[in-house]
Amino acid sequence: MKCRNLLTVGFVLLALTFSPATVADSEREKELEAKVQELEKKLDDANQTIAELQQKMGESPETTEEPQLADSAPAEADPVEADPVESETHARQPTGTALRVSRQNDTTTPASVSNVGWKDLMLGGVEDVSRLQHLVPGLRFGQTGNDVRLGMRGARSNSIGPETSNVVAMYEDGVYTATSTEGMWSYMDVERIDVLRGPQITTFGQHAYAGAVSVVSNKPSFDGFGGYAEMENGLPDKTRWRLALNAPATDTLAFRVAGISESRSGWVDNAHIGSDADDLKDRKVQSIRVSMLWQPRDDFNLLFWSRYHDENGTGSGPWGYQQVGAYVDGEYLPGNQFSPDSDGSPWTVIRNFVSTTTYENWVNTLDLDWDMGFADLRWLFNFTSFHGKQLYDNDYSDKGLPRTSAFSGWETDQTGWSNELRMTSHPGKHFNWLVGLYLSDRNAEWGWQETIRGVTSQPGWDVNGKYSTDTQAVFGQVSYDFNDHWGVTGGLRWNDQGKKLRTGEKDSWDDLLWKAALQYSFSARSMTYFSASSGYRAGGVNSAPGVNPTWEPEKLTAWELGLKTTLADGDVQMNLAAWYNDFKDVQSQSFLVMPYPGSPEATEYTGNGGSMDAKGFEAEIQWSPMRQWQIATQLAYTNAEFGNYTAANLAGLGEIPGHTQGDTL
Repeated sequence: MKCRNLLTVGFVLLALTFSPATVADSEREKELEAKVQELEKKLDDANQTIAELQQKMGESPETTEEPQLADSAPAEADPVEADPVESETHARQPTGTALRVSRQNDTTTPASVSNVGWKDLMLGGVEDVSRLQHLVPGLRFGQTGNDVRLGMRGARSNSIGPETSNVVAMYEDGVYTATSTEGMWSYMDVERIDVLRGPQITTFGQHAYAGAVSVVSNKPSFDGFGGYAEMENGLPDKTRWRLALNAPATDTLAFRVAGISESRSGWVDNAHIGSDADDLKDRKVQSIRVSMLWQPRDDFNLLFWSRYHDENGTGSGPWGYQQVGAYVDGEYLPGNQFSPDSDGSPWTVIRNFVSTTTYENWVNTLDLDWDMGFADLRWLFNFTSFHGKQLYDNDYSDKGLPRTSAFSGWETDQTGWSNELRMTSHPGKHFNWLVGLYLSDRNAEWGWQETIRGVTSQPGWDVNGKYSTDTQAVFGQVSYDFNDHWGVTGGLRWNDQGKKLRTGEKDSWDDLLWKAALQYSFSARSMTYFSASSGYRAGGVNSAPGVNPTWEPEKLTAWELGLKTTLADGDVQMNLAAWYNDFKDVQSQSFLVMPYPGSPEATEYTGNGGSMDAKGFEAEIQWSPMRQWQIATQLAYTNAEFGNYTAANLAGLGEIPGHTQGDTL
């Protein structure tokens, strides 16, 4: 069965000279950016000249007494040698404001990575993850209700409950974002966003199955007192404030505060009462982040940051705000079957039961970096709490009772902690390594909701209890450069994950993941690579009767051939990648009719739906004809197809008492 045949092309024209100035975009910053770009270009030219001279003279790095310029500079200051993603694992030199004007082309890492700087985000209108796909090839955005469902290279997040994990993982300053709702928060005081395509088994503590989106925030700086404030007004009745303040207290202690306040009227008109009070998709957000950096000496720094997010509004319902179809007596019928005339258009509906969303999120992280002389040690500890509640009109019309509903939404309270310990070697001429340990534990109280005469509570047919997920992992990676041209990279990860349902059913799964890459550098500005890696999604436990009690892990083998190059004296950057993904035991969501009195009409469950293969091609090209202009284009082609699909037949929704596991589509 053909699943997906997708071609996407993005084009961005960035005119920095004529873009609106902000407080943060000062003349001093422009001068600093110009100096940084000038130094970067000189360093690139020097490295290339040294490499060419060594090649002509037949010298190897061992016989060269004079060290290369790229090795004499700190990793974070070297645009050629530093990996924008892995640089977080080395001793950081904190900066208050990112000087990154455009995407940096990393020609040392054998992987597909897109680094989007804060100015690219601003000029591209990227306020949250929903528009990031327009700047990054191969990333696809999807949304159900207030939950994000990202897709990448043939894989896409489907199940979004507390017992599942995202196919495309999201991180905030190295910390895994556990809920898909948190992934929809607005970006705040961001330095850059790194998008990594393919399985990631050593880059982060929590591994990523098909790819990752990593948000890197601005850190406190000792460079001086400063900040910025931005205000935006728009339709429909939208007001947004963004601000940040950097304040060094002493030579060793600095603080940074950032915040967002947003208010927006609903843009889906609810015609029930004739005013905008019950319009859908309105939003009120207050979010603040406080960071403290203590750096008593050059080889040690301790960063603590805490973020609080509060949001409420009418929302749109857990699965959207319109019914697109329903099964009636075993036959699928399109449109709203409760009231065919309730929806005038995608922007006009009639609902008599008030929809509401309420979210509260608190994230606390301790990030320690210590240069031990022979290696850098990083300890990352996080504690996160999340509360969410969502109510909606479940008949998608004005036909039911306005204050009573047997099924009106959900409510959850979740807590979790994670511990990551990582040791990374100092960048060497030939051999580099890292080892890491990761532990996490997450618990979620979850309950469906009913509303009786305006009072909401958990219904009697639902089950009390907690979902829990615990993870343990050990991982390591080594890389070796044989000479100036050839190098290899290899990594391993042992991952063990246990899950427990509210009903008490539990199980655990473990696997050994791997990755390997061979790379060839034509020069300091150009390289090609071939890589292979494995991905893994742990299995899970079903609570629905009449189906398999568990589902098995989904596994991925990914292959990639890539080229990274910088041309025209650094004015043109080009990254190309061809890839192939082989999926086994694809996890598939389906539904089961519940014929029991007092139960909901249907419930979902998960099974393994067979195998799938996906292949494609991606390209990123950026041209800077002059300093004031950047022209960037991205292209992605994806072709995904099921080899066999053995999940329960979706058309069986009308077959009382339910499906037969193993029906084939």
